[in-house]
Amino acid sequence: MTAWLRYLIAFVVGCHGFTNIPFGLLVPARLIEWQGRSRLLGGAVSGDRLNTLVRALHLVAGAAILSCAAAIAVAPSAPGWWRPLAIVGAAIGLGAFVVFYDGQARLLVWKVPSVP
Repeated sequence: MTAWLRYLIAFVVGCHGFTNIPFGLLVPARLIEWQGRSRLLGGAVSGDRLNTLVRALHLVAGAAILSCAAAIAVAPSAPGWWRPLAIVGAAIGLGAFVVFYDGQARLLVWKVPSVP
């Protein structure tokens, strides 16, 4: 694979990793109509604990995916590292969204209030 293509792929993967980090830092507590509970976890984890769990999962997923992008960018010196990082990042990211989902299918498009 040519260097420019490897860097382009690393950039795209890195952009995906960057989307997890702002979501984990800013979004869960600010979403309009989010019930603050998980459909998967039921009442086992709710409120602030659920918010913290969702944030942590998104941040870890973002860090793993960003590490994957870095491993892709330096592939000749770190062959094979990107695969496990991609699998871990994708699995944790998917788990974060599954834990976050509260069962409201009508809210497929989330509304975040504008910042004054």
